[in-house]
Amino acid sequence: MQKTKQIISMLLNRFQWLRKIALFLFPKNISLQLKVMELNFLKEMIYNHYSEESINNKRFYNVGAGNQRSKYEIWTYLDLEHSEYNKDGVHIHYDLESLKPLPLSKNKAEVVFNSFVIEHISVEATKHFCKESLRVLKKGGVFHSKVHCYDYAVHLLKRKLISPKVPYECRESSAAVRQFLSKYKNRVKAFFNSNNEYVLQSIHKPHDQLVFNAYNSFLYHNATAAMDAFQEKPEVLEKKLNRLQNTGNRNLYHELKSTIQDHQTKPHQHNADYISKYELFWHLKSLGFSEVYFTQPYQSVSPALWEKYLNPIHLGFTYSIEAIK
Repeated sequence: MQKTKQIISMLLNRFQWLRKIALFLFPKNISLQLKVMELNFLKEMIYNHYSEESINNKRFYNVGAGNQRSKYEIWTYLDLEHSEYNKDGVHIHYDLESLKPLPLSKNKAEVVFNSFVIEHISVEATKHFCKESLRVLKKGGVFHSKVHCYDYAVHLLKRKLISPKVPYECRESSAAVRQFLSKYKNRVKAFFNSNNEYVLQSIHKPHDQLVFNAYNSFLYHNATAAMDAFQEKPEVLEKKLNRLQNTGNRNLYHELKSTIQDHQTKPHQHNADYISKYELFWHLKSLGFSEVYFTQPYQSVSPALWEKYLNPIHLGFTYSIEAIK
């Protein structure tokens, strides 16, 4: 029943003609009327707020869009040509790590939006992307970035608050779980051991285990490239991360980066070369944006970013930052 409601809601969100039919068939359904009013209000707000030229030329850019698609036909989507995501609907192939100019006209863009992108690229690429965003935005245009907050994750790890449940919440560790299950055709058992580590164990080969503790859960969720390197030298993992008790975040960034300097990173892989939250803030300020501030989903000066599907609330180590040219 719940799934049916979700499907109906998704269809109503997507198709205006279906909303009209639903209102005709169920004219006294108050919740349906409110739903339609909300959807129509946002569409009218977007189309009235921006110029017809910007709407028609789709000067709203979602960079590193992955599978994310708005229900409004105003967006241009940019992503890697070689990607794990479905590339249907991607208009422009672009690699942020190439450090090439964004293939967009200057002073034209209404919005440059990116969601969970910056944590996957180098600090150099992040700074270049911010600079390019300023170039392509029109006066008053909006840069909005939703970012995995590495600093907060470090803060939690120092206080031993990273949970081993991360395997089911993080793409990289979830992939490791699926691979382990497939290897043993699901003949595994799961349990917490005496060290409060979460263990997947082969039933027929008990010595073969996949173990998640605070340390490797932190790395899976924050620096998978480092995790890959540590798996080759597991004895180094706890020793290095234990130093967190007496070191700052910047030292940890450097330590993890040096660990993976000879290790190949992949697209979509959490990097160890992170830009910190406040370093990103001050970099945007230094570029010349007129306003820079931290915000939350829906809290944007751009109505185009009020859409729930495009910019939803995420639980976890996240923050949003917005800058106005």
